[in-house]
Amino acid sequence: MDRRLFYLILLIFIVFIWGLTFPFMKISLYYISPVVLLAFRFIISSLLLIPLIKRKKLLFEIKHLKYGLSAGLLLFLAYYFQTVGLKYTTSSQSGLITGLYVVMLPVISYFYLHIKANRGDILAVILGTLGLLIMSRIDFSGSYLFGDILTLICAFFYAMQTAYVFKYSKNLDSGIFTFYQLIVVGILSLLLIAQSPNISGLRLPIVIFTIIFTAALAGTFAIYVNTRALMYVEPTAAGIIYVGEPMFAVISSIIILDEIPNIYTIIGGIIIISGMLVESIEKYIQAKRPVQ
Repeated sequence: MDRRLFYLILLIFIVFIWGLTFPFMKISLYYISPVVLLAFRFIISSLLLIPLIKRKKLLFEIKHLKYGLSAGLLLFLAYYFQTVGLKYTTSSQSGLITGLYVVMLPVISYFYLHIKANRGDILAVILGTLGLLIMSRIDFSGSYLFGDILTLICAFFYAMQTAYVFKYSKNLDSGIFTFYQLIVVGILSLLLIAQSPNISGLRLPIVIFTIIFTAALAGTFAIYVNTRALMYVEPTAAGIIYVGEPMFAVISSIIILDEIPNIYTIIGGIIIISGMLVESIEKYIQAKRPVQ
């Protein structure tokens, strides 16, 4: 199997995992602060990753420190604004607004990476964006305004981090590069715990489950795979797969939090899946073409 196609399939799986995190984190945020959740989640993630790093002698190379710490800062800003925003908005709305980084990504890729999209990418972006907008019907007003704005800021930093990883990951050890991203988020969150020192909620089963689930699957596994995938999959193509995250977030919120779907969610979800299929089929066809 062509590596690009293989990592496209893996990206769909980790996007499904990321979608599941929204309702679990929403529940846990009733009992612990966002920075406590982030600190424990990402410190555990980074520790779990250490055994997977094959070339540990490269851990303190300047280029790994430089690019890993920079990517980690962008990742921290994305997760911080997302998690704090989730405390003040709904799980579904958080997932939908976070998904707007897919809309931002082609624009950032064009100006930052000078990458032009082909016709398949453009069609998939249009379908993904249309589906996302129909699903969300985002209304920046009312009681969720503060959380929605924070989540929109998060979307921008997600797009920036994705483009940054694509630009610099090719010449780096993916394990070390991922480790630095995870540990930076964990340490910066740990430094902010003094603002919200209550950790009594860490004893609750749902909080323990959320931390382990987000640390092991949505953290170590997913971010490691994502970092490797961006060595072979261009940001615009990856962005189409990422657009499935809000869809999975809405579906999991319906199942776990008993949120009721509406016609806009159904129509938007169908369009988003269509965009993902367009992109996947396009890459499959490219992989089957003989090398000139």
